[in-house]
Amino acid sequence: MKKSLLLGAIAIVGFALNTNAQTVKQTEITSIDNSLNTVLKLKPINFSYDKDWAGKLKLSTQKQSGFAVEEVAKVAPELVVNQQKTYTAGKNSTKTATVPVVDYETLIPLLVGSIKEQQLQIEALKKEISLLRSAKSK
Repeated sequence: MKKSLLLGAIAIVGFALNTNAQTVKQTEITSIDNSLNTVLKLKPINFSYDKDWAGKLKLSTQKQSGFAVEEVAKVAPELVVNQQKTYTAGKNSTKTATVPVVDYETLIPLLVGSIKEQQLQIEALKKEISLLRSAKSK
């Protein structure tokens, strides 16, 4: 009895919290065109952060895979975001450093668009091959 009462109370609280939630709608929706061209300009690299800065800013010193931020900024500036990192600069002093990074979550729609563009190309090539084969067999 106590368990079902507790579960009922949790469900009611969950419902009450959910009904107070606000929905933020997307506006000015446009398609992303020519994403394959953008993705083809990106050059995957391996890198690591400067050891002095990595220590100060608590960044990984391990070798990572990704993209050179400077190159991405030239190709698709919307993929680069600046993170503010605070570090100790003395006994009672802190400073802030700006670390530009690639926003990989924002890269995902470009990758999906690229796959779709490639799939259209693959389907067109399959059709062309099929037509060529059927013309050759006649």
